[in-house]
Amino acid sequence: MFFQVLRPAVLGLAMVLLGTSAGRAQDGMTLRDRLHIVASSSTHHLTETLVEAFINRYADVRPPRLEIMGSTTALERFCAGLGINTPDIAISSRRISRSQLNDCQSNGVSDVVELQLGQGAVVVAMRRGDSIGNLSARQIYTALAADLARDEDFIPNTINTWSEVGTSLPDTQIRAILPNRSNGTRGLFNDFVMEGGCREVKVVRTIFLASIRVARCTNLRQDARVRELSMAEVPAALLDSPPGTIAVVSYAQLLESGGNLSPVALNGVLPSAATIANGEYDLTRTIYLYAKRQHARSIQGVGVVRGIREFAIDAVSESIGGPGGALSVIGLVPFSAALRAAQRRAAERLTLISR
Repeated sequence: MFFQVLRPAVLGLAMVLLGTSAGRAQDGMTLRDRLHIVASSSTHHLTETLVEAFINRYADVRPPRLEIMGSTTALERFCAGLGINTPDIAISSRRISRSQLNDCQSNGVSDVVELQLGQGAVVVAMRRGDSIGNLSARQIYTALAADLARDEDFIPNTINTWSEVGTSLPDTQIRAILPNRSNGTRGLFNDFVMEGGCREVKVVRTIFLASIRVARCTNLRQDARVRELSMAEVPAALLDSPPGTIAVVSYAQLLESGGNLSPVALNGVLPSAATIANGEYDLTRTIYLYAKRQHARSIQGVGVVRGIREFAIDAVSESIGGPGGALSVIGLVPFSAALRAAQRRAAERLTLISR
């Protein structure tokens, strides 16, 4: 009888969603009883904070299913299709690309909501008390690249100490710890520091193919001076490392260290809430939340799951994303009042992405 009174369009959506799985419907035509969220590893703590706030606010909901992976993989999973076996929400430190949006469209994910949660930053850090106070992007590239330009060619990088990179730097061995390549933090470090540091190298500028240029800039030396770990392992590994070791962490991880890690000024600018908010610090990034409006329940109660709108509204509320909110406590820098208000309106309406 229930199916007979549904409007044809609503019935069609319901049948499409039901066709994705033999799972039992919940709450009328709601097919799953908890949210499914995928998030990039660089937003792990942020996403856990959002999930905890959501559970505390809505005591009767089942805890969302949360999966942590690289930014690219998270967005690919989000765009893989509709139905109970696909995520409802993705949280990423990288904005969804045009090609990924095209994949979404091709797979039937046509109604994508985009929200901006705040600004984070990539930080080059050292152990407290270490003597590396400032590095330029060019110096970091010179220290870590697999090959360096010599005349009109490239030779293997054999520089051993920071003092060989710059006379003002200490005479300690070059060592670095980086998040692995699937991580959004590593992607931003490659874009801004490694590529930024080699962009003006004459031999690099003469390379025609962009893919070859990027490889020349971002390929790391293989002599055990650079370690690649999961994002979560980097801070502890840095604390256990000898003097002269730098590591790439998030601004949130820097704050979480309780002062045991110190930021290295990049091109003369230290990361802080002020320099991140005003754009003075280069390695800043916006954190994005993506949601499938097609998964949210309609007025008739049809949909994949309850809670998409509620989760989105919570994520951009003042108590979560505003000054002094839960996200600022763990290192996310709030946007201006006007931009925060715009995100709240978009969450209320589940406004679709406009590009």
